[in-house]
Amino acid sequence: MEDFWYHHNSVFTPISLSQCGYESYYPNSSIRNYIVRQKWIFHYVLSGKGFLEVDGQHFELKEHDVFFFFQGQKVTYYTDKKEPWTLIWLGIQGEMTSEFLKETTLLNNHTANLSKDINEKLKEILFEIVYKNRELIDEPETVKELRNMANLYNFLYHIKKAFLKSTLNVNRPTQVNIIDYINNHYMNDISPKKIAQYFNISYSQLYKLCISKFNYSPQKIITNHRIRVAVDLLLNSDNTIKEIAHKVGYKDEFLFSKTFSKIMGYCPSKFRNLNNNQLKNIRFK
Repeated sequence: MEDFWYHHNSVFTPISLSQCGYESYYPNSSIRNYIVRQKWIFHYVLSGKGFLEVDGQHFELKEHDVFFFFQGQKVTYYTDKKEPWTLIWLGIQGEMTSEFLKETTLLNNHTANLSKDINEKLKEILFEIVYKNRELIDEPETVKELRNMANLYNFLYHIKKAFLKSTLNVNRPTQVNIIDYINNHYMNDISPKKIAQYFNISYSQLYKLCISKFNYSPQKIITNHRIRVAVDLLLNSDNTIKEIAHKVGYKDEFLFSKTFSKIMGYCPSKFRNLNNNQLKNIRFK
């Protein structure tokens, strides 16, 4: 893959992708030295070796290692001259990023030990994010943001699953946990009642939490997530409308089409055939 760097600024979502990239270094590559602006930047070493200096610590990194840093930190990192590294990375922004990280064991660290399974999964998601943003560079920003959100939440789900604090009650209802649950179950027969039961709270408590944190009811959050995924499938797959309906949790194709039309302004088949200029004017309701 050729070197690539994508930047995006979103002020509308609590956690969003602010940048991603891929770069192959050379023996004479310049040293990266700067103060971090994003909430969290995560790097994966695809090959080669390199070095990281941050918070008075020095790390030697090799293939399959990950390293990361946080907003406000001064960092320096550079490649090994004999075995230059290749990196893939993403930056995360948004007011909920800090809350997400507080529920993991990653704060106050700059590297992490990954199991083989989580290592491969994170690499796969990072490639998906970078590849899609590189190949679909002309895609309308509103559609691109939906795709990035879906992939980013998948990345965060696996991070949370691997690095959740052992002292944390997984069933404690928080903004992040609710979104995690929906992201992992939207394709099944979930409902606000089932979500409330999972978190051992009443529907009324769940409703109040969702309204206060998201300004949406639990059902609206579920529906919005399903439609976001459906948008990505319509634009980037050959699945039939019926197959897409089933993939996003609708047993009834007609109910899916009716819901999609209400939110996106077009039925699924017409939406799939819109040109780029028409897609630019779409607003997610």
